[in-house]
Amino acid sequence: MRLFKPAVAALALQLFGVVALGQQPGAGAPQKPATPALLPKGKIALINTGAFQQQVEEFKAKIEALSRQFETRVKDTQALADKINALENTLKSQTGVLTAAKVAEMTENLEAMKREYKRKAEDLEADAGRARDKAFEPITAKLGKFAEDYTAKRGIVMLFDLANALQAGTLIWFDPRNDVTQDFINEYNKANPVTTAATKPATKN
Repeated sequence: MRLFKPAVAALALQLFGVVALGQQPGAGAPQKPATPALLPKGKIALINTGAFQQQVEEFKAKIEALSRQFETRVKDTQALADKINALENTLKSQTGVLTAAKVAEMTENLEAMKREYKRKAEDLEADAGRARDKAFEPITAKLGKFAEDYTAKRGIVMLFDLANALQAGTLIWFDPRNDVTQDFINEYNKANPVTTAATKPATKN
């Protein structure tokens, strides 16, 4: 039975969560139109930004790089959590065997380890969060600009974020034919190919 429940596994997954498409220019504050205008004629589409992390090649490459960068620290923090669990299990199972002095010593060590774990986990989350934001910011900006071009070429006048709408409960139903997620991702990857070690052209000596 695991008495201490570390968040390391969840932390490793959450550290590199993808930032959704940014707001359109001017979305921060409502603006009054100069003159009354007719509603634009066009399509309404939906896109699931939750799929970007797994399918947008630039994001995948950054996430893999970030995972490698913080791999050692994540493992070290998890190892400390495992030690805490082992010590808690020992204290629980051998309460009637250990002397009071030994129990006090082990309890003191346990509390010190928990404090160390808390500090390491918080530092890891903060450092990885800063690295994630720095790595994702240019990609998010590119996705926002690409979305403008994508919608303009296809006559889309409104593009809703399906992931956020479902989570917020603001979307009751939608026609799957209006979901452009896969086409958007395919077109973005095509326009922004990622060069890996396996695909780099060989250089002549």
